[in-house]
Amino acid sequence: MPELREIDDHPTALEPLFPTDKAGELRELAAELLRKSARLGGALHPVTRRSVVELLRTMNSYYSNLIEGHNTHPLAIEKALRNDYSADPALRALQLESRAHIEVQVLIERRLEEAPETDICTPDFLRWMHREFYSRLPDEFAR
Repeated sequence: MPELREIDDHPTALEPLFPTDKAGELRELAAELLRKSARLGGALHPVTRRSVVELLRTMNSYYSNLIEGHNTHPLAIEKALRNDYSADPALRALQLESRAHIEVQVLIERRLEEAPETDICTPDFLRWMHREFYSRLPDEFAR
């Protein structure tokens, strides 16, 4: 097992990992997940579906940032989306980070709606996504 420092020294450590699926079991499970998701999405009223999507964006921001050690309460995220920022500079920075995360998620969704064939694993797409995200971050997070 390589030491953590050795892994950090190799850019390939950041590349997406694709599991081996010779029997096609994962592919079939993924297809089934897509079928069920489509059925669920089709069963929801459009207003409900939009509300669920907005809630999921906030949840994704919360958990993604929490993984990075940035704990921003969902209420603080909702306030940021209404331009109601904390007077505490540290919390304000976290709110800005969460808002950036959600704004970029919306950009990604729009881009995929306009060009559904887009391969989100290409270096160009990943660079675009990171450029959009980092351009929205407060200075203390953009290092």
